[in-house]
This record gives sequence, C-alpha cells and structure tokens, in this order.
Amino acid sequence: MIIRFLKAIVLFLAITFLALNSGEKSAVLAQSKNPFGLMIGTPNITLAERIALVKELGAIYFRPNSVFLDKWNGNCSECQAAISEGIGLILTIRNNGGLGQPTTPPTDYNVFKQILGEILDKYPPELLVVENEENSAALFYDGTPQEYLQELSVACEVAHSKAIKCTNGGLVSMLVTGLVANHYLEQGDPAKADEYLLRALSPEEYQQYQNMSQELKLEQLNKGKALLAGYKTSGADYVNFHWYNADTPALEEAVDYLQATTGLTAVTNEIGQHNEDPLQVTNVMGKIVDLGIPYAVWFSVDSNKARALIDTNGNLRPNGEAFKKFIEGLFIKGDIDKDGDVDIFDYNLMITDFGKTEPSPADLDVDGDVDIFDYNILIENFGKKI
Repeated sequence: MIIRFLKAIVLFLAITFLALNSGEKSAVLAQSKNPFGLMIGTPNITLAERIALVKELGAIYFRPNSVFLDKWNGNCSECQAAISEGIGLILTIRNNGGLGQPTTPPTDYNVFKQILGEILDKYPPELLVVENEENSAALFYDGTPQEYLQELSVACEVAHSKAIKCTNGGLVSMLVTGLVANHYLEQGDPAKADEYLLRALSPEEYQQYQNMSQELKLEQLNKGKALLAGYKTSGADYVNFHWYNADTPALEEAVDYLQATTGLTAVTNEIGQHNEDPLQVTNVMGKIVDLGIPYAVWFSVDSNKARALIDTNGNLRPNGEAFKKFIEGLFIKGDIDKDGDVDIFDYNLMITDFGKTEPSPADLDVDGDVDIFDYNILIENFGKKI
C-alpha cells in the first residue's frame, strides 16, 4: 500500500507540469460519451439495490417510474435516490392516468405549469420526457395529436426556462417500424417496405401488422405523421422513440427516418428486447454508439413485451452481463470526461474534485469521496484509449 501510494505521488508530480500547461478542454463532451441509462423494475429488490445496479452495470442515467402531476405530493423517492448517487434522471411526467388508465390532456395549463415547475425545481432531470407513448390511445394518451403537441409545447417552455432539455414521450416500436415501411411504399418500393418489416419485426409482430385492417393502419400512420410534424415546432430538443428489435440496420434506418422527418436528433428512453440474448444487447448498444444517440435508456423490466437484464432477485442474466461488459469495454475506468481516453483532461477533472465528499464523476471507486484511491485508478489507466 505504501509503495502504491508513493508511486501515485511521483506520478502526480510528474504530470502536474502537463496539467498547468494543457489549457482548457471544451465543456462539450465528445461523441463517445456514455449515453446509457436504465429503467430497472423487479419485485424482490429494494430501491437502494436498484440504484446500486445502475452503477454496477455502468449506466449514468436512471429512468424512474412516471411522475403524475395530478398525484404530485412534493416527493419522488426514486428521483431522490438517483440524484443522491450522482446519477442523471431521464424523467417522464404524465398529466394524470396510470394503473392501466390513459392520460387525458390538461384542462388548466396554469396549474399544469405550476406543478411541473415544482417538480423540475426539486428534481431537475438531464432530460424531461413528456407523457409516455403518446400515439397509444388505449394505454397511455387519450388525446389528439394537436392536444398532445400543445401539452408538449407548454412542458418544453417550462423546462427550457430552467435550462432543462425536453422531448416527446416516445413513439412505440411498432409504429416507428410501420412509418419507415410506409415511407418506402410512398417512394414506390413495396418490396423494400415488406423486406424492412420482415427484418424489423419478429414473425409474430409481422403477422400482427399484416392482419391489421387498412383503416386502423392508416389511422395510426396518420397519427404518427402528425406527431412527427409537430415535435420541433412544439419546442422538443429531440425526437424520442421506443425500440425492441434486434436488427441493427433496421434500427439505423428508423433513426435516419425520424431525424430526416423531424430535423431533430433521435433519442430513446425505452430500448430493450423480447429475450435474454446477450448478442442482441451488444449489437444494439454498439449501433447506438455508432449513431451518436445521446440518450438511450435500456428497459430492464420483465413484462409481456420485454425481458429484464436481471432476474427477480437482482442477479445479472446473460444479457445483463453483456450490458455491463459492453460499457466496461467502451468507457474506460478513469475516462472521467468520457471522450474515449484517459488523459490530462481527466487528470484536471480529478484534481478539481479532489477531496470532495459529494457525488462526483471523479469518484472512480464509487465510495463517496474523491481521494488517493481514485487517483490511483486514473494513473493505472493513464494513456489508455478505446
């Protein structure tokens, strides 16, 4: 321990000269910044254990359960738990509804703005998500596209007044797939449209889509188009979509379509899988990084449409191990600014926060303070690149 300490001190002095002469690095992080977050739900582990799993898996964002404005009592225990550990919030708010009931649009926007403002003041998120799957009237939002876009506009106005970024609730995976296929149809290429559907959907989903009546299909497509046309003018900073498909070229085509249609960068606050295949996790995460998607929250909850990264007792499944290994391999321990290497700029951030006992990205061993042991981790990885 003494030798390790002395080596760290020598290295500390050796690179101090470089630190003094390095200049300042832009505050804007490089494209390789870790974009991953988690939504974790399982009946047999505590909130503290869920937050610990977010950190263990290497995610830097957490999506808590939705905060309902009509039920707001001044507290969100999940939000507080994440913030206390230095984890960024990807926060979904809903006007009302829940427990299987869809949201209905606000009737008093003065009240809506007041309550939303209180929530954002107490738990400022990295990203505000307005409602959930706004195209799904039966489950999540019982309103027209115009009513939704009005709510989005007001919510984004409140968020922007507090320097918080804002996005829509997330178009469902099936609709996004249908919109891309329909785009190919409108270009006069039905074979390409069908080929896309076959790649992007499971056999069961493909059959479900084919069996949908033309009237219902057209209704959903028109609703999706109307929503996409209004996101940017409503003040959204990103276009948010949900995704569960394994085919990474199909994911890239979907992102290209959404971004070209809206003029906004795509994000996803719900991406997951129907199985526990670790290869799907690795491939999809790799495509997210390649595409430069700035926020990607993995949906780690067992449900009819998803399989979590953990079992009911909080143990990592094979897909959870793949998630953890991907981040460990891509985002190096000691790469505090997440720009793909451990260099003098990470050293400067370490020195700036040295001695802090509150949450800090320089707390590399995650023990609650920035000390010589964190410094040792940085030195051991100094010069490494992705």
